[in-house]
Amino acid sequence: MDRTERRIGRWSAIAVIALLCAATAVWSILPNGKAARIEQIAGCYDPAALPPVEHLADGRSAMRLRVLLWNVEGLPWPVRSGRPQKLAAIADWIAARRKAGQGPDIVILHKAFVPEASRIATAAGFRSIIPGPRLDQRRRLDAAPPPALYAEDAHWWKGERVGKWLDSGLYIATDFPVTKADSEAFGADSCAGYDCLSNKGAILATLRIPGTPAPLYLFNTHRNSREPAKVGIARAEASHVLQTKENDAFLKLHVPAGSAMIAAGDFNNYRAGDRSGRFAEDPAFRLAGKGTGFAARAAPMTDVAAWQQAYDLVGYRSGDALTVEPLAVATLFDGKNGPRLSDHDAQYIIFRISWRGAAGSTPSVPQCRARP
Repeated sequence: MDRTERRIGRWSAIAVIALLCAATAVWSILPNGKAARIEQIAGCYDPAALPPVEHLADGRSAMRLRVLLWNVEGLPWPVRSGRPQKLAAIADWIAARRKAGQGPDIVILHKAFVPEASRIATAAGFRSIIPGPRLDQRRRLDAAPPPALYAEDAHWWKGERVGKWLDSGLYIATDFPVTKADSEAFGADSCAGYDCLSNKGAILATLRIPGTPAPLYLFNTHRNSREPAKVGIARAEASHVLQTKENDAFLKLHVPAGSAMIAAGDFNNYRAGDRSGRFAEDPAFRLAGKGTGFAARAAPMTDVAAWQQAYDLVGYRSGDALTVEPLAVATLFDGKNGPRLSDHDAQYIIFRISWRGAAGSTPSVPQCRARP
């Protein structure tokens, strides 16, 4: 071996060692995508923890549900820094309100990727905490077919085709009896850009409100972002459409026709996927838009003003046996109504769920035994 070959060999070895060191350094700062996950479903319910039943003038029974929707920006270091204190403030605020008997009754979270974020639900003392897809959960249903060359155009330096580093970051927490919980990840090739690093998807929780004749379905999802994905707009929008179709397939499997539903999500504004699909094509589906003051108004999916008022929205539909009506909507922790604790404002919605006694009877839901 001549001197030139020895120099090439030496530099090749140095390059390999440098790459190994770089890979080790990157690996050491990667978040533990499984550390934040919390899952518990109570086998009973405490009537004292639920809102009271009202009796309306027209003979219906009703209950008011306070729903808090919040993308808590629970991203890990080095993507975000300084989050633990603000996440603790979110947890403390929710816990304090519940201790004072002021709700919320249902908390829906997005981007709860770190333990400090997912523990928001446990700090508030909810009996049931339902997470979205796990880090290693793969889609069980058929993925939506992508456009031509969509998969081939994926770029690893944009976060695509490098695997999942985080779970879905989705949670539903409540004291209501949960009779069934389902989750489904998006297809492996249905994401775009840096959004591909988390295993986004959807959760569906089936609630049986005591005294009601039918279940209420709670849906939570987080679809692909647009500009933050750091890919072309057309690619981000194509991903949004794919994920909308996959959400629709998931709902079609688990939610019977004529059912009542509250659907919440970080839909990332009025996007390509929101202009079609189940919610857009369902004449009974409405958004809980803002009216005068804190009053809510029923807004169709095409209502641009409703989409402009908040990043994260809650929609709903009444069913054959349950009527769902939004009564009030407030934006909290937006710098005006409380300090900013996340890059997304909190959305607080009060719904009234009503039913008629003659509509049927609720299957037995066990109450928790009183502690001695």
